[in-house]
Amino acid sequence: MACLVTYHLKDFLKVEGVDVETAMISFGSNRSFETVRAVALAAKHTKATVGKKYPDNIPFNAGEDYERPPAIAGLAVAGLSRVGDWTGGREIAWHLGGLDLYDCVKTVLENYYFYFSQFFEGVDFRDC
Repeated sequence: MACLVTYHLKDFLKVEGVDVETAMISFGSNRSFETVRAVALAAKHTKATVGKKYPDNIPFNAGEDYERPPAIAGLAVAGLSRVGDWTGGREIAWHLGGLDLYDCVKTVLENYYFYFSQFFEGVDFRDC
């Protein structure tokens, strides 16, 4: 749900004249944006749209996300848990080294707020 809502903030910004997809590429956060986009579109259409429009396309189908256990004795899973990660996470794209959905949503929201804060007056993104 977080990916769906975060991705579709671009529709709000589009009304304000912002081309979010081009902006995310120029801000260097395209990988995070594409991850959020892939999950959002798969949530709506069962699989992410593939095509030239999305330069860093991440193939993803609904249900291909997986839990990454924290690196805590008794919970850690070799090859999946990350050293120093005490909380775990939710990931997609094992074949790309795993893309943490929470980190990607946070990165996209931070960029939205940093670059487009004038459109989010009164919105507090700090707890994202």
